[in-house]
Amino acid sequence: MLVALGLVACAPAPAHDGTGGRASVALLDPAALAPVAAVDDPLASHRPDPVDCPAAAWGEEGGGFEVQTGVCDYAAFDQPLVAPLAKGDIVEISVWYDTLDAAEPATAHVAVLLGDRVLWEETVDIPAPSAALDAAVRLDFTPSPDSRLGLHLHNHGYNSWRFVEIVATPR
Repeated sequence: MLVALGLVACAPAPAHDGTGGRASVALLDPAALAPVAAVDDPLASHRPDPVDCPAAAWGEEGGGFEVQTGVCDYAAFDQPLVAPLAKGDIVEISVWYDTLDAAEPATAHVAVLLGDRVLWEETVDIPAPSAALDAAVRLDFTPSPDSRLGLHLHNHGYNSWRFVEIVATPR
């Protein structure tokens, strides 16, 4: 019984917003992400044919989701939403990348989607030093409860990208 009490005492306290409303919630669940089939890809116009992205090139890393583009030429993943979202909610996104290099200058494209809508996207010229991309986006729509959180990435060269966190805070 003391062990059980100790485990409860060590568990993180639930987040509260102080008003009795919804609390902030981590939307990114690296263990739940799965590759998106070509027919379901909202950004299929970016997709090479064929896609070469073996399972060893992507996965959970340090609490985030990492993609190694040296062996994955195009990354499209999604997962179910872990909580309902509403118009006006703020979604905070943090993506890191290591030094970007390629044999020829190129451009990387990274995006976060809700369903088939691009919530946030950036392009990064290659070569580039390592950096973090952070954004806070206010939702201008209410996603349907069955919407999926999507991650999109493509660039040329051997590079490492990590989707560090995606967190929603109610309005």
